[in-house]
Amino acid sequence: MLFQPGIRISRRRVFLLTCDIVCIAGSIVMSSFIRLSPGPGWGYLVEHLPTMIGSCLIFLLVFYAGGMYEQQAVRRKMSSFIIPLVTVSIGLMIIILVFYARFKLHLGRGILLLAGLFIFASTWLVRRLYRLAVGYGLFLKNTLVVGEGKDIPTVLHLLSKSEDANFKLFGIVSSQSRRSEDFIEGIPMLGSTERLKEFVDVYAIETIIMATSFARGRKLFRVLRPLRYSGVEIMDYVALHEELAQEIPLDHINDEWLMSAAMNSSVVHIRKIKRVMDVAVSIIGLILSLPITVITAVLVKLNSPGPVLYRQERVGLDGRPYILNKFRTMKHNAEAESGAVWAGQHDSRVTRVGQFLRKWRFDEIPQLLNVLKGEMSLVGPRPERPEFVETLSLAIPFYKERLLVPPGITGWAQVKYPYAASIDASRRKLQYDLYYIKHMSFVLDVLILLRTFKTIIIGLKYEDQTADADLLPSAVVPLKVGIAENAHEGSA
Repeated sequence: MLFQPGIRISRRRVFLLTCDIVCIAGSIVMSSFIRLSPGPGWGYLVEHLPTMIGSCLIFLLVFYAGGMYEQQAVRRKMSSFIIPLVTVSIGLMIIILVFYARFKLHLGRGILLLAGLFIFASTWLVRRLYRLAVGYGLFLKNTLVVGEGKDIPTVLHLLSKSEDANFKLFGIVSSQSRRSEDFIEGIPMLGSTERLKEFVDVYAIETIIMATSFARGRKLFRVLRPLRYSGVEIMDYVALHEELAQEIPLDHINDEWLMSAAMNSSVVHIRKIKRVMDVAVSIIGLILSLPITVITAVLVKLNSPGPVLYRQERVGLDGRPYILNKFRTMKHNAEAESGAVWAGQHDSRVTRVGQFLRKWRFDEIPQLLNVLKGEMSLVGPRPERPEFVETLSLAIPFYKERLLVPPGITGWAQVKYPYAASIDASRRKLQYDLYYIKHMSFVLDVLILLRTFKTIIIGLKYEDQTADADLLPSAVVPLKVGIAENAHEGSA
């Protein structure tokens, strides 16, 4: 568990990543033989093996940052051509800058350029073939949905909205009496659970999805247990939602589920690994960001009267209070009249310099001092103010579970749903926080840091993001208020 990524990796990503590794390595080897034939051959490759491995890693990181493993790079014909072309070009430029500037053992320019051409052609072809394979249903699992009528539309909505739902749905089996010719959202009702074994055999079913949680669906256990022992995968709604939406649905869990999720024997070791990474990265980050820190401090001071740093009490690990440091992005004493409030998308209290700092997350740099002191981690749930913690704890079940791990500068909730300015939005973010707490690992932290870096590079603006809201029932859809929890001084 220590280095096992908690993030669920879909079959699509595993397939594409594996193919990309083969394509990159094969392209470099083939280019070397073409350029050097009948020259050194394998001897040259062995001598330059570290450079080859480094080049492969750079390409893979650029592919990830450039969205090569997202659906748009596969589904859309134009994107499947443009994205590989751009990412391969950027990868080549980075490799040239890194290896030609710092290392003597670099691949020849002719080899590298030829390899880039092969990598582009092969990765484009892989995505083209994958799109064709998906069209023929080669990556889908034969699936049935089982449950009560009122819960079934929720499952069907989740399956229809998820890009990674690799299920081929044959029909619905309900414990309620319905005619076999009935349909729910276009999916046929096959019959009752009494005939479930028959349907499994007829349709060669690999997976059964329960349209409820295990805690609520105990009466189905007697029917499902024999099928599980015969090799059929059984998923309840919580596991399905966790796998597809990468969050934990609050309405379907209880204390028993939370206790089961907490049974991770490696959590103590993971915390130690996180602390080593926190100290190392925060020291390096403070040193590298020193020029930016000095310039930012001067700009903040010149732009508006008041202190350079904004210091505010937040709730940390186990509910202990601490003082969080940020560069000030609002007018001095912005809450003197209003009190503690969430900031808005076009908040008049934010200064011009503050808008720039928020956009590029430069206002977060002083929090590296909090990380160094052990009050925060690089990755974790974003810390809240004491008054908001009390309010949200009363309104949202299990809200204080997020205090079981150190708060972070960035987190799973931030990269999946960055902004919260309401109780509904905070509830949604808690679902992501619970996912992170359950799957916390070294690799997941690295992936979150990469996604955060990707967000900063593309210059994400502070505007409402509700794309993921489609995965929720309408009652939990967040309000359209664009406020950055991890960037405003009123709450985050």
